[in-house]
Amino acid sequence: RNMGALRAGQAELPAVLVLGGSTFMGRALVESLVARPAVVCLVNRGREYWGVDDTSGGRAARVIANRRDTREFSARLDEVTRRLGRRWDLVADFSAYGASDIRTALEGLRGRFGTYAYISSDSVYEVSDWASRGWKPESGAKSPMVSEGIGQRPESSAERRRLRKADSYGDGKLEAEEALAAGLAAEEASACRSVSLRLPDVIGPFDDTLRLWAYWHWLQASAEKAPGPQIRASRPSKRARDDGVDEAVPADPQMAFVFSRDVARFIVGLLDCDLKPDTPRADAVNLGCIEQPVLAEMLAQLAAASGLQGPPSLIEADRPRSFLPSVERPWPLCLRRATEVYGFTPTPLLEVLQVCAAWFQKSCADFPNEAGRAARKLPNDAAEVALRRAGIEAKSSSSSSSDSSS
Repeated sequence: RNMGALRAGQAELPAVLVLGGSTFMGRALVESLVARPAVVCLVNRGREYWGVDDTSGGRAARVIANRRDTREFSARLDEVTRRLGRRWDLVADFSAYGASDIRTALEGLRGRFGTYAYISSDSVYEVSDWASRGWKPESGAKSPMVSEGIGQRPESSAERRRLRKADSYGDGKLEAEEALAAGLAAEEASACRSVSLRLPDVIGPFDDTLRLWAYWHWLQASAEKAPGPQIRASRPSKRARDDGVDEAVPADPQMAFVFSRDVARFIVGLLDCDLKPDTPRADAVNLGCIEQPVLAEMLAQLAAASGLQGPPSLIEADRPRSFLPSVERPWPLCLRRATEVYGFTPTPLLEVLQVCAAWFQKSCADFPNEAGRAARKLPNDAAEVALRRAGIEAKSSSSSSSDSSS
């Protein structure tokens, strides 16, 4: 569809291939690229999310392909690249979840790209050697942080199987990263490179998971005296260190977030990024807001960003109903590589929450079905108050539906 977009001004503009890109982060990226401008081609299943099936507004070429049909997907990447008539300056991959997905894309591209930006996850650390050792810090280590270098699997095959069973998503994402690195190594004659973005919980407009929106509803309901959001009861935990000395591990871990628009901004920035010669050809980067609060702190910031008066009413529970974080890792992410190597400055968390809160408020009218689904994640008493306060009870079945987070 719209293959003429590949020819329009292609000599002057960078060419970007987006795999996925139908919603959320992909939507933010496509909007940024067409505004830049760039020659853009989307390859996805052509589904509609949030009432839209073309996030480019008709300004990008589109290829309808299902990644599960590996032969067709590879052939269509080859065909659209031949139509472009040159290599892609950038490939942004939102839809690969395992090694076979990456290999299929590389087979179709055959080295005809500059940079491959793969949307990975901080869940890869859940299958790392450090995770296999219970996240115990090294003796004498102060303020442990999770940096990109620790994303290595344990040597024990039994441990690898155990971690894979505990977090198949993280295992698949790391497999995809490994396949990407191996594919680049096989393309020795090509100048292509890759960067895997290890993202924590992504927040922003059009978030299909509805998790932060659910917390927004809960805070709104608690402002009308409904039972407030639940947080983990204060109770320190310890894990034994190898030397027999107990090392306190946070019972309430810090939470890492990344703004969906920051993901888009980072990827677009790769088109102009002048990296040092010693930057790995297959690189990995943690990307997120510098601030990494615990849940209670984040909820207080979200309440303030939403214009609610006073601190939120939070309820401690041994087994709280919670929507975030998706990964309960005891140590915070190290974000120095993104800032120091790539020169990226993330949006402050409070500013991100203000954008989200304003969007949640407006979208109760614009997307009542999604707003209702978010509110119904809450306990019944809070959900009833949230639905009434948002004014979406009578119209919550008349909007679009969403089932993707890319």
